[in-house]
Amino acid sequence: MRSPVLRGSGAGLAALLLAATVSGGDAAKPATASGTFEDRRWRLEIAGAYAYRGDEDGGATLHVAVSNAELVAEALDDHYDRGHAIAALVADDEVKVVTFDFDAKGRYEGLSYYFESGVGCGFCYDSTVRSTVKAAAGRLSGTVADAGDGRRFEITFDVPIPPKTWGDPLPADGGAPGKAYLAYAAALEHADKAAVRELLDARSKGRWDGHVQDGDLDAHVEYLWHDVHTLMKTIRITGGFVRGDRAVVLFDGSSVFIDHLHGEALLRREDGRWLVRTEMIDVGAR
Repeated sequence: MRSPVLRGSGAGLAALLLAATVSGGDAAKPATASGTFEDRRWRLEIAGAYAYRGDEDGGATLHVAVSNAELVAEALDDHYDRGHAIAALVADDEVKVVTFDFDAKGRYEGLSYYFESGVGCGFCYDSTVRSTVKAAAGRLSGTVADAGDGRRFEITFDVPIPPKTWGDPLPADGGAPGKAYLAYAAALEHADKAAVRELLDARSKGRWDGHVQDGDLDAHVEYLWHDVHTLMKTIRITGGFVRGDRAVVLFDGSSVFIDHLHGEALLRREDGRWLVRTEMIDVGAR
């Protein structure tokens, strides 16, 4: 069967573009990527790449996600768990992501992807993969290629190497951003609409007011509580980071149905107050 060729569209990409904001961050030139990745069912034309560090080995591994869609760095940079952000905000039925792993010098260490049930690889390493990737001058660049029976690819990319830390660490209780997030979570749990709106940043207030105008605010509040917050009632902040007027608060939690959750809340400081932009929650312990 001929492999479908995917070129980057879909709800995941739209959500990511909507999440993007202008950042006064790194002056590094944007990431670039090209080439193809072909599995036994899917064939991707690569259009974007994004590099991030995992926390599984203290951030030593450099992950490079490539996709048939543009990956908006300004949106992904705000997250702490960027791998989860890519899976949640980017990947969908049309937008696919393959992640290549490298060490600090650019040596190839393996790949992972999930396109659909039965099509993917939790982690694969094959000594036949050819790599010219090197780390130099704050960039990771080169080509990875393979022509195996199960999958074949040839992808060239040039991406900024991410910093080793998100920002300056917050206190263990999350400090002022942590208090703001806990107040937001309590207001959401009690469906106190006025309090929830007061604790949202300007962008999220704009969305909130749009739902008021459309007459579907109750449905939006239910979505925030059920789908985004996952009915989480027990929250224990474990720390976080601050970078200028941005902060990420990390936490563990549990809900009525799930004993072990972990997540992050993104906040903005506006007019001297820390306000919630969004949160992202995943199943399991961090």
